Amino acid sequence: MAKAKTDIILRDRLQFTLGATGDISLVYGRIDLSDYVNVVSRKGLLVKDVYIQIRDPNHNITGNTNTGMWSVIFSDMLMGADTDGLNCFKVFVSTRAYEDASDVGIASPDVLHIEEWGLNAIAGPALDQMRNHVHNIFPMRDYHPGGYPVVSDLLVGIAVDVNTADTHLDDATLEVDIMLIAETTSVTETQMTQLLTQAQDL
Repeated sequence: MAKAKTDIILRDRLQFTLGATGDISLVYGRIDLSDYVNVVSRKGLLVKDVYIQIRDPNHNITGNTNTGMWSVIFSDMLMGADTDGLNCFKVFVSTRAYEDASDVGIASPDVLHIEEWGLNAIAGPALDQMRNHVHNIFPMRDYHPGGYPVVSDLLVGIAVDVNTADTHLDDATLEVDIMLIAETTSVTETQMTQLLTQAQDL
């Protein structure tokens, strides 16, 4: 009887700083997988699932000094009366470096995981507002239920659009925690050629 493979749990923490108006164009962090992949030996890593958490350990958001929690809802709490706005955060994991996060969707090649947070705040009388909170998750388990083999590092892309009236996230430094569940795998020569071709953008 073949011995069952043991899951490997990999963790990484990436830091990103928003711009002077709270926005940030697409930036990347890299997850180093060199301990698990080897092109010569045709060894790869079968990524089975990805988990993402955005954190605010520097307490950019008022009132979260005990927890360091981030939420797109918190990111819009200080919007004043009679101000409409939309805040959007997008994080994805890929083996391909896209130039623009707006090009990344569920039909985009070599994308393993996408998460999107959005908050649309429509101002009303005084400080009353209607809020529509969206959190879309397009996870590994749906994309590649059998796992996705990789033979290179992974990229974590981050992009943010923030309503210009929402000033408390200007120049804020946030963090993204990433956890991968994977197992080692052998890759055929054909698969290796395909994966290396896909990974050329790294």
